[in-house]
Formats: sequence, C-alpha cells, structure tokens
Amino acid sequence: MQNLPNSIVEKYDEILEKIKVFSNKYLNEQYEKICIKTLHNLGMNHEELLKKGKSSSWAAGVVHAIGTVNNLFDAKEEPYIKALDLYKAFGVSNSTGSTKSKEIRNLLNISKDNREWILKSKDNTSNLNEEKEECKKENNISLEENNRITDEFIKAQKIMRKAWMEKNFNKKVKFAKEALGICEYCSDAYIILSKDISLTNDEKKSLLEKAVDSGKYILGVDDLKTASKECFNRSEAQPFFGAKYTLAIQLWKMNERDAAIDNAFEILELNEKDNLMIRGLLSSWLLMEKRYNDAEKLFKKYDNDYLAAVSYNKVLLLYKTGKIKEAEDAIRKAYKKNPFVIPYILKQKKIAKVLPRISRFGSDAEAMHYVKYSLEVWNESKEIIKWVKEMNINFKIQSLH
Repeated sequence: MQNLPNSIVEKYDEILEKIKVFSNKYLNEQYEKICIKTLHNLGMNHEELLKKGKSSSWAAGVVHAIGTVNNLFDAKEEPYIKALDLYKAFGVSNSTGSTKSKEIRNLLNISKDNREWILKSKDNTSNLNEEKEECKKENNISLEENNRITDEFIKAQKIMRKAWMEKNFNKKVKFAKEALGICEYCSDAYIILSKDISLTNDEKKSLLEKAVDSGKYILGVDDLKTASKECFNRSEAQPFFGAKYTLAIQLWKMNERDAAIDNAFEILELNEKDNLMIRGLLSSWLLMEKRYNDAEKLFKKYDNDYLAAVSYNKVLLLYKTGKIKEAEDAIRKAYKKNPFVIPYILKQKKIAKVLPRISRFGSDAEAMHYVKYSLEVWNESKEIIKWVKEMNINFKIQSLH
C-alpha cells in the first residue's frame, strides 16, 4: 500500500485499531482485510474528510458499509451481527453509524454490484477451502505440512464467534463446550470456561495454560523462542494471543508477577502491532516492580503512543528517576491526550465498579481502565500526588487564559 499523508497517520491508526479489535472479536480475516482496504482508500483519496469526525464513527461506518454489501446483518449468514450491536460495540449512535456508512459507500462506490468490495464465496464448503488456500499463499506454508488447521478447528472458531457475542455467561459456556466437542484445541473455549467465578485461581490458571498450549498446537509451534514469526501474523494466531494475554492477567492476580511480565513481553515480541494493547498494562506492571530499565526500553519502543497508560506511566518513570523537568513536559502531553486521568489519580472521582467499554481513546472510560490497574504505583508516594495536584492547578489556570 502507498504511504498515507502525514497529517492523518495518527487518526488513521486510531481508526485501524478499532476496526482490528472489532474484527478479532466478531468477524473473520476476509472482513478485516477488506475493511482495512476501505480505510486506506479513504486515507489516500479523502484526506480532509477523514480528519473530521470521531475515529469511532469512521470505524463503525467502514465496518457497516462493508457489512451492508456482504449480508453481515443477515442471521442466516456467517459471520453475523445485528446492526444495533455493531453500533454499540463502537460506541456510536444508530444515526451516526448509518449516516457515516452511507457517506463511505457513496465516496468509494461500495455496492453489491462492485465486486471489489465483495467477500469471496459464502458457501461454507468452498469458504473453508478458500481460507486454507489463502493461508497457504499469504504465509508461504503448506497446510499438508501443518495439517493442524483442520475443518473441525475452523468450525469450532465459527461457534466461538457466536459465543463472544452472547451476553449470557451460561450460553457462552454452552457454545464453548460445543466448540471443544468439535475441536479440543479451541483456545477461545478454554478462555471462556476460565471466567467461571466458582473456580479456584489454580483451576483458572490450568484452563488458561490449556488455552495457550492449544494455540501453540494449532500454529504448529513447539518452542516460542525458535518459532518463525510469520506464523503469528496469521488469523489463527489471534486465539493464542488472547489466551496468553488472559493468562498474564491471571498470573498477576495470583501474585506470580514475574511470570505475568514474561508472558506480556512474549506477546509484544511475537505481535509487534500489539492488537491487544498489552503494552499499557505491562508498563504499569514494570513500574510496580521497579523494573525501570525495562520500562524505559518499552517507552522508547512506543514513543508518543496514543494510549493513556503509556503516556502517564512515562510520566511516572521520569519522576521516579529524578527527571522532573522532563516529567513536567511529559504530563502536559499526557494531559492533552487524556485529561480525564488526573481526577482519578487525585481521587476527586471514583472509578465505576463495572468498567464501561472503551469506545474511543482519550475518553473517561479509557482513564478508568488505566487507573484501575495502575493506582497502586501512583499511591506509592504522597510527594508525587502533591506534584500532580500542583500540575493540575497549572493546567486549569492555563485553560482560563
């Protein structure tokens, strides 16, 4: 693809991340690719328009536009999602989502008659074959050599897409067990089963380790250190990363902190795009464990990152290592990216018991998610809280002028 204009790169990346997160949860690789192609065409040909409006609106519009011409909202089709659930997932209103979708279809001539925007055959049998052939071409592998990606695995994954869409946990479990009955190496199924609150921590950990091992088996990986990185770019790798991410969080809850951090680092090494955004959580963990050298390396890798967690944790690192002037500059930048964080750090606002979905970066919801998992490190010193309070007063004074 051609390089995008510099003026929209940051906005484009925000929209792209939202599309990928949604696709990983509800769609398939074909849908994700054609949605990314749509976004890229908008960036290349309608730069000024893309600058306007919220990233969540554009992301919802792109997916809805492609879904409209590919029967995404038809319950007989697979994948399937209700249009209302799509809007809700992106945090936009019905009118905003449908209006943006129509605008995109008009801009790019997206219609059922234009084959450029139509997914390949929806016939189940041929679709399975196409997915396999696509996998061979793109990753330069032979499925005869790695025959673990079976029809059963693909069927199980389709069932799991339905499971993730379910709100009722018992129904999720029913789908998960059905998927495991078809393919015992279904990582997503083990993840759902591990969320049963009646289980002990050790039982949850055991299920998540099965999820990780299942993901490795499907990818044909015996040793992560010697595995080819190309295999982790395939769509079949997403359940593996989801399992490893969930296992890392479980290990942290069990106070197995070094193991949790090791898992997080492995995810970043194998998935540099970090679709799951574990870099934010990892940066908090490194600061809590006072692994400042590791944290500094992480911040260099993700310099000027859009996540509130990365921006504010960089402030913490600079302050804790005595670089106060740099910390002042960093907190100004972090405040501009998400001004909602500071009231939670200063305990002027309380975090909701049930965290809301993050519909956009720079939001109050993102601030709550960040502070919930990082307040421990902010509370380590009264001195830093006093400093944040002074900086916050300065921000308010400056906003009045």
